[in-house]
Amino acid sequence: MILFSHDIFSAQVAGGVSRCMIELMRALGGTTDWRLWAGRYTNELLDNARHDPAIAAHLLAAHTVTGGGRLSGSIRNEPGFVKAVRAQHATVVHRTYYPVLDLVPNRHVSRVETLMDMWDERGGAGATRLTALKTRIKHRALSRADAIVCISASSRAEMLDKWPALEARSLVIPLGVRRLSDRPLPALRKRPYFLFVGRRGTYKNFAVAVAGLRAAALDSHELLCFGGGAFDDAELATIAAAGLAGRVHQIGGGDDRLAGLYEGATALLYPSAYEGFGLPLLEAMIHDCPVIAAPLTSLPEVGGSAAVYANPAMPDEWGMEMARIGSSSAVADERRRAGRQRAAEFSWSKTAASHAALYSSLR
Repeated sequence: MILFSHDIFSAQVAGGVSRCMIELMRALGGTTDWRLWAGRYTNELLDNARHDPAIAAHLLAAHTVTGGGRLSGSIRNEPGFVKAVRAQHATVVHRTYYPVLDLVPNRHVSRVETLMDMWDERGGAGATRLTALKTRIKHRALSRADAIVCISASSRAEMLDKWPALEARSLVIPLGVRRLSDRPLPALRKRPYFLFVGRRGTYKNFAVAVAGLRAAALDSHELLCFGGGAFDDAELATIAAAGLAGRVHQIGGGDDRLAGLYEGATALLYPSAYEGFGLPLLEAMIHDCPVIAAPLTSLPEVGGSAAVYANPAMPDEWGMEMARIGSSSAVADERRRAGRQRAAEFSWSKTAASHAALYSSLR
């Protein structure tokens, strides 16, 4: 029996890692003997997913607690999780994130860890003592694992550059994608728009998207930023300096709204300098949205030939590609067709089948 751990659900209120773990478990369904021991958790995504029969049938101890996600919550949950490992006679433990405290005995239990990215290990000017601590926790977890699932070949290669001893126990299983909503909310925008999704700080290169809009010279278009919180002073200054005040907006909402925004957008702009995978590319494609992305790290691996690529160091290149898609329905339709084909190559059922085969090999 495979037992998924509490780690990410007690440490994260919401986010990409917990979403991906829930999607994996949902796709496993009844095809594999698995359970989730969530313990006391704060995760909003799990709180919604626990009512899904595909999750509820496999959910062991799970108690919602208030307050934001904390690593201390993961530590408090660990003794209960170890008891569940023994009571359920688990043969494989899939840790949902790198455990701060790992009390699972080594004997008779195989460990699986998932490597999402190696951003913290890149160091640089933004590195802190916390970054170094997170790296130590990650390396310890990966070193104890019997199998390390890397979500992209790019992430695996970066991991092996730093920790070559992990090669034999690591493999690549890409993430899947599914439609965010079967009831997308219409965008209802008065002007055509490009879409920027998620956090905007540091390596996400929000300023490139702003500069690209200015360079595209498409006066009819706006830039919509979904999620990521309200613009800060620096972002507002960037928008103003580009002469785009009133044409760049931040909005929020749930999956129904994001699905509608994808379907109504001229293109998704994804100038990120670093990703472990890049799931928004596939989310856009499955919702008929063309994609313009940076040709860096895992993004070409995910977008393939369906995405259009532009150098984030060259805003004029972004403007050119944005203008080409924004001014030609034929070009946009071809990108949509290619995107649908590309997204069809990724599914959570494929991801789950690869995990099931891995679990069987470890028993």
